[in-house]
Amino acid sequence: MSAIRVLPTVAVATLLLAAGAPSPLQAQSTLGLPEALAVARQSGPLRKMTDARRQVGLGQVGESTQWMNPSIEWRRENLGSPLQPDIFATVYLPFDFSGRRLALRQAAAAGRQRVTADASADQRDAELTVARAWLRAASALGTLEIVTQQHDALREIARVDNERLREGLVSEAVGLRTSLEADRARVALVSARNEAIVARTELARLLGVSDTQLPLVAAIQAPTLPSAPDSATAVSAALTHRAEVRAREAAVQEAQRRLTAEHRGVLGEVQLQGGTKETGGFMTGQVGLAMPMPVFNRNSGARQRATGQLNEARVWRDDLLRVVQGGVLSALQHYREVQSAALDAGTFDARGADVARIARLSYREGHITLTELLDAERAAADAMQAQLRWAGDAWMARLELERSLGARLHADSPLDLPVLASTPSGR
Repeated sequence: MSAIRVLPTVAVATLLLAAGAPSPLQAQSTLGLPEALAVARQSGPLRKMTDARRQVGLGQVGESTQWMNPSIEWRRENLGSPLQPDIFATVYLPFDFSGRRLALRQAAAAGRQRVTADASADQRDAELTVARAWLRAASALGTLEIVTQQHDALREIARVDNERLREGLVSEAVGLRTSLEADRARVALVSARNEAIVARTELARLLGVSDTQLPLVAAIQAPTLPSAPDSATAVSAALTHRAEVRAREAAVQEAQRRLTAEHRGVLGEVQLQGGTKETGGFMTGQVGLAMPMPVFNRNSGARQRATGQLNEARVWRDDLLRVVQGGVLSALQHYREVQSAALDAGTFDARGADVARIARLSYREGHITLTELLDAERAAADAMQAQLRWAGDAWMARLELERSLGARLHADSPLDLPVLASTPSGR
């Protein structure tokens, strides 16, 4: 499969890759999609943000599950009186008589699973965001190459026609038209260059470096498109591998155990007491038991809240299952359509380049008119742009399918789930 190649011109390289401080990415001559995904997984700012949210979530889950601390009391009474002082030394030890804390700790275990699965899903979304940014930057650079080639060709044609005009070989209208088309191509070149800079800057931001530290973005190579699974197998794989499904299942378990804890919380915490007491010069021991009586507060508000949270968790889980199934079927249909177009789209850029080359040669030799040349130039540019768009769409179709199935996003290997064949098709 042919590819849109990186511009070899020194001017574009200087514009898009200025010298800057050393960075790990600068050791590479070009930045491909595998390298961008590797940075996103290891040290990208979105990965760091995901890790921070995971840490916050784990801390929040554990807040309500801590065991109560014991209390130590020392008290001296009868101060300022002729009576001998009474001296108390007492230890208060909370005791989970109802088992509420145990249920909360079980809920926390499910909560940690939920937070970890949510972090995995967030990381996958972050990787997809970086992949989109890389594809945008690579497509913008490919467009810049196409527009630059067209601009250079039209400028050369305008120069030739101006010479012909001075020699009286073409009409003034033809000379003005070629100059106009060259100026139009120059305006398009400015817009394409600006889009390449903007896309490159956004990619650098998502990778946590400045644009001067980012290598030149590699050209888009059409991806390998493995055979797609059938719909039932794909949905089954997604429900098994998607981190979001695990997160919502864990959220339901967490809510169930918190509801159990709130039902047990009617009695509240029991305190065991023990210590010493010195009265009238005699040292004695003391023991006690403190238990709140559920007379006015029977924890009904907390039980109602926990019931609502459980119902909400179940609704979110059921809705996610429908979203996952719909997303898999949609991604699968798009993937198959892109896969079926691979043979037709694979030579767009080569055929477009041939059309432009032949038309320019024919125009110089006087075999075609200016209108026919301009039509050929536009057809060639459209064909090369179509190849560029198809390569980007093919990558997005594959990445979206991998994400919907819960497979690893990777630029070099086929879809890495056992249910998917590794033999390329549609090539």
